[in-house]
Amino acid sequence: MSGQSAQSIQTLSEFLLHAGTDFQLFDLGRGVHPLDTQQFLEMESGMRPCPRPRQQHAWFGIVFWSGKPVKHHYIWFLKFPVDERGLLVMAARNHFLQIIVDVLGSSPENEKQDTLPDNPYSFVPVQSQMAQFNALTRNMLGLPAAPGTDKVAQYVKAPAVSDWRELSVQAIADYATTLTSDDAVTAVITNLSLFQQDFVKTLMESCEPVDLAPTLKQAIAVYCQETLIENPVTGLAALRALASETADKTVTALLKDLLNGEQADIHLLSVIAGRHYAQLDETLLVRFFENAAAMDDKENRQGAVFGGFFSDLVQLPVLRLQVLTLLRTDTCSEKLKLAFGRLFNQAQKQ
Repeated sequence: MSGQSAQSIQTLSEFLLHAGTDFQLFDLGRGVHPLDTQQFLEMESGMRPCPRPRQQHAWFGIVFWSGKPVKHHYIWFLKFPVDERGLLVMAARNHFLQIIVDVLGSSPENEKQDTLPDNPYSFVPVQSQMAQFNALTRNMLGLPAAPGTDKVAQYVKAPAVSDWRELSVQAIADYATTLTSDDAVTAVITNLSLFQQDFVKTLMESCEPVDLAPTLKQAIAVYCQETLIENPVTGLAALRALASETADKTVTALLKDLLNGEQADIHLLSVIAGRHYAQLDETLLVRFFENAAAMDDKENRQGAVFGGFFSDLVQLPVLRLQVLTLLRTDTCSEKLKLAFGRLFNQAQKQ
């Protein structure tokens, strides 16, 4: 380790920076998003909240490798608790750091890496997120695509003559990273309505971290609206495919229609909160919470739905001020005033 003993490591950033390996951090809280080293350093220093906390935790994937071509790479999936403002709880970070320094010394490529002891901070992503993560990692490292990716391309171009059952979730995720080429985009748009439903669901989920062409976004938005009522699982997957952290007119228009319609249920609101939080301007945020409040009333949930989404969204740095401002405004509807009042009463009783 370059001039620094394992005993003197104070932060996970120091461990990563002085380990003598290349690495890439990903935020896995709501999708798969690359993080730069400076961002993570500021999170560890308490200078910056974690951008996408979920369930009161920040979720990270870390990839380590040495040199190129890459022969071996190592992956850690870690989650750490955050406070109500989204700041990392340092005690948990320190505990994990103590574990890895005791076991690995100064390098994640230590021969003991695969025997990292059980700890409360490791987790395994769900299958769809794992496939997305692996696809992006292989792309980043210049590694070959998953076996069968070529068969996915064949099915997309000719669904009537290819067997979708031969396609793996990982191969579909690797194929999704190619949806920046005109040929691939045209094939998906042309045949979207012809694909088998299970394939569409997996492909749409795999599109989440991909920067999709405007024409493809438009086609997916139309497909989402057309399928959401009859096949909500596939429709919600299409909604997830449109995940974007920048303002997008196509997505905003779709969310407006969905939140003003009659199909809003807890599954739809969960996808919006999990993947489209950045699109929630003041108007959409009000409609979102009004839908949550209406769901509580309809299902006699005693404010559980509204309170759950409030707690979730107020922890997001990009939305925190908007949510708190909405809480204090006098111009919101009676439905929201009642919901906020119930939230206050429940908080005072705890």
